[in-house]
Amino acid sequence: MPSRHRSSKSSKPSSSASSPAATPASAAGGGVQAKDPAAMFAAAVKESEARDKVQRDTAREQRDAAAQRAADERAHADALKDARRELDRSIEAVRAAKRDGRSTVEADVRWKAAKARVIELETGARPTWAPPDEAAPDEAAPDDGAPAVDERDGDTPSASPLDDGAVGEEQT
Repeated sequence: MPSRHRSSKSSKPSSSASSPAATPASAAGGGVQAKDPAAMFAAAVKESEARDKVQRDTAREQRDAAAQRAADERAHADALKDARRELDRSIEAVRAAKRDGRSTVEADVRWKAAKARVIELETGARPTWAPPDEAAPDEAAPDDGAPAVDERDGDTPSASPLDDGAVGEEQT
């Protein structure tokens, strides 16, 4: 049964309801076709999502960069604190060597290396008077306590090439 409300609203028939060919493009007049409002809304949502994604990515990159800078600063501060402790220990070693009447050569080398490390961490540049890094010689030195072998002739470095089979001497 038809609704009585509908028939009482309007007594004359609507031209748009009776004509299925009437579209927003024809209502706008002219040959320009207007976009569908749903498509326009979808495009606006996509643009908004793209802007939001760019903003989220930028914010995340900034947070990551700030966290990395903070970690680098903490590591630098820890390294500087350790270098200063090593400098204090080397100064005490020099004082102890002088107090005991021992040679201070090794303690002075240790002090110079520690001081150079502190200066390098504070200024960012290694001093020109700094001793060379000790990492390379430590790697080349044998740790097993065996004497190093001379590559030229296979003898130990303490052996003299003049002592190789001298006449009248017994080799051990």
